Amino acid sequence: MSVPLVDPKQLKRIRLRLGMTQAELARASNVSQSLVAKLESGHVDPSFTTMKAISQTLRAQIQSEGRKASDIMSKPVLSVQSNTPLSECVNLMRQKGISQVPIYSGQKVLGSVSETQIVSLLSGASEPKPLLATPVARFAEASFPIVDADTPVDALYSLFDFVPAVLVASGEEIVGIVTKIDMISADVR
Repeated sequence: MSVPLVDPKQLKRIRLRLGMTQAELARASNVSQSLVAKLESGHVDPSFTTMKAISQTLRAQIQSEGRKASDIMSKPVLSVQSNTPLSECVNLMRQKGISQVPIYSGQKVLGSVSETQIVSLLSGASEPKPLLATPVARFAEASFPIVDADTPVDALYSLFDFVPAVLVASGEEIVGIVTKIDMISADVR
């Protein structure tokens, strides 16, 4: 089974939510405690192999068998309307500590926008102010997949190889969102 990689910026928060010390995480991941400390403080860029080992260790701490998407989803879904200026979307993401949001047009999911995409847009802009004033719908990427609230958690893992989030529906209504951090910390709630 493929394991989504932990965002190094989220490592400390996840580790603490799981009740693990740096030493415990290091020992179980076969890395040094000092490397874990450096990763958490942002003083070192991790290798893929290191983050894979740490992600697998954190996944092993989670007993998700039998859990459903509705058991681990975050709610309410933080989203933006299609006419929201990109700057307001950025402010929401910063204030709430989230890295992606769905874009709605009324009650209908139109698409999504991520911090990776926004950074790419800004890095290519000679003047960011007009870009930031533009409605977010202009930059909409594909919508996050929508799964039923009863979808087993284990069935969601393969989706995270391709998308950063999954919307959860009950009937026709979107009732929550599952992100990588929700998957990794599934049993901490």
